[in-house]
Amino acid sequence: MVNNAVGKTILVISPTPSHPQDAGNRARIYTLLLNLKNRGHDVHFVHIKRETLADELAMQQCWEGKFYSIAYQKPKPQNSQVNIFPAKLNTLNRIINKIQIKINSLNSNNRYTYEIDDWYDDSVNAKLIEISQSIKPDVVMLEYVFFSKALECFDSKILKVIDTHDIFANRHEIYLKNNQTPKWFSTTTRQENLGLKRADVILAIQNQEADCFKKRVGKTRKIVTVNHIVTLSRKQHRNSNVSQILFLASKNPININGISFFIQEVLPKVQTELPNAKLILAGSICEVMDENPTHYTKIGKVEDLGEAYQEADVVINPVFFGTGLKIKNIEALGYSMPLVTTPVGAEGMEEGAGKAFRVAESSEQFANEIVEIVTKPELYKKLSNNAYEFARQWNESAIAALDKAISQKK
Repeated sequence: MVNNAVGKTILVISPTPSHPQDAGNRARIYTLLLNLKNRGHDVHFVHIKRETLADELAMQQCWEGKFYSIAYQKPKPQNSQVNIFPAKLNTLNRIINKIQIKINSLNSNNRYTYEIDDWYDDSVNAKLIEISQSIKPDVVMLEYVFFSKALECFDSKILKVIDTHDIFANRHEIYLKNNQTPKWFSTTTRQENLGLKRADVILAIQNQEADCFKKRVGKTRKIVTVNHIVTLSRKQHRNSNVSQILFLASKNPININGISFFIQEVLPKVQTELPNAKLILAGSICEVMDENPTHYTKIGKVEDLGEAYQEADVVINPVFFGTGLKIKNIEALGYSMPLVTTPVGAEGMEEGAGKAFRVAESSEQFANEIVEIVTKPELYKKLSNNAYEFARQWNESAIAALDKAISQKK
């Protein structure tokens, strides 16, 4: 696809680093920036160091002197509730407010709810303004709505974009419904809307989330779906009598829950039909899984994703809850891998279900899909080819949408 747009100076601000790409959100940021750069834009990347496990040398080398690192100080209070009174309170209202916050802390529905700016560090503003005055960006792209306050540092003439990654309104409820302790950020719909309205353009990672944003703020803001752009690679045939099932994932509770189900409920069924079947765990999930050579082999973090996928026969993603696009799914398809996932794992990619990948709703179906893929060479080849083609078209659509988002007029 040829880019006819005039190159722009784009400043990307993120609390998450672009290197290493050992989690889906980091891969999302890296590929988004890389494609902007490859499209002829002058990309500058600011990492506000909320996440400290970053490879700054790799980022400096990748972004060729246009990388900036800003220290981050955790604001206090870290887990405040949405106040029911204005900032200026009289003594009685202050007492009532403290009581209300205490009550909220005992309520599981409020315990995990942040205000939209609770994680934002105002001390970074001066540096952001300094960088802006130096490079004079045409576009500022902000990663995550909970850092949207950064957009207030920039002139109204600059196009302001939020790459949302996910919907954070009431996100904690998904965890609670699945008997899991909520992780990371969750807020109210009203608070998330306040953050979204700081941008001119809002990037959703899948159409379902774009529809949600349109209902909430679409009358005043431009909403564009920019799917995750993936590496494309044709898979070479593997000569082995061992059927290798790969699960490549980070160590979040959603992945742990899913692979635990697979090991207990699906793997025994697969090995009844395929005694030589072998489960391979890769990524940071290996750090939290016990040693269990009877059921799986851990290979840890993977430097070369292509090599990991090349050594596998089929990829799985047995997640049963979660939000956002399952980046590891579309990533596997880009590497032409036959994939078996759940209906939740397929969210955002439904048009490829049954053709580019298989969807299983039970342990029996999950096992049957794996056995069928591994034992039927023609089916395997067809799924591999369809996966690649699905990912290719996916990329074309995502790049066109990215061009559209960046070329918006103020």
